[in-house]
Amino acid sequence: MSYCVHCGVELDASAARCALCGTPVVDPLESVPQPQQTAPFAETPFVPKHMRRRFVAYIISVVMLIPNIVCSLANAIFYADGFWSFYINATSLLLWVVFVFPFFTKKLRPYLMWAFDTVAIAFYIFFFFVMRYETRASWYYESAIPIVLFIAFQILFYMIWVRRKKRHWVLQTAVIDFNIGLAALVIGSILQINRNFTKAFYVGVIIFISCIVLLAFLIYCYSSKHMRAWLTKKFYV
Repeated sequence: MSYCVHCGVELDASAARCALCGTPVVDPLESVPQPQQTAPFAETPFVPKHMRRRFVAYIISVVMLIPNIVCSLANAIFYADGFWSFYINATSLLLWVVFVFPFFTKKLRPYLMWAFDTVAIAFYIFFFFVMRYETRASWYYESAIPIVLFIAFQILFYMIWVRRKKRHWVLQTAVIDFNIGLAALVIGSILQINRNFTKAFYVGVIIFISCIVLLAFLIYCYSSKHMRAWLTKKFYV
């Protein structure tokens, strides 16, 4: 027999509340689960993903900036060797644009990054070599620009091709292999025509033939179900 702790009325054995005053029935012999209390604030702060990327980018930028400032000051003090710090600054700037700058964007835009990287590499080659060898500036427009543009459009084609549809890894590897061989052949041909670098052309032909042989093997792997199953089982790919 139980009684209400508030008004003392006798309670039914199956009652959950007092019929008179509505006080909840609590049996001290039974463990009553305590209601879960929500903390007024989260134990671990939530930081958006793009803000974490920016923080990492800031840290990397500072780490890259410090040695560049030190080298520039040392070059300014000891000017006898020329502007050697210029090459360090230019190389650091190129690496920053290619690898660090994308972390500052809230949403990664591959095509915009492709355009930035292409322009950055073209300017890097111009200032790194042409500004030092002013008498050889013609090779930049005859050889460097065509090579940079050809490789850039190869990368653009691959980006569009991969993003339009999910491709098998063997097919992706085959396309990359063919692009490498074709780029080597085109670079060798451009250097042979504009700069008369015969050895560069021969090296390009050798690389192209090697890539074609590998391409034939990859096409066989892609077309043969047994070979793909064996590769998956053997190498977990």
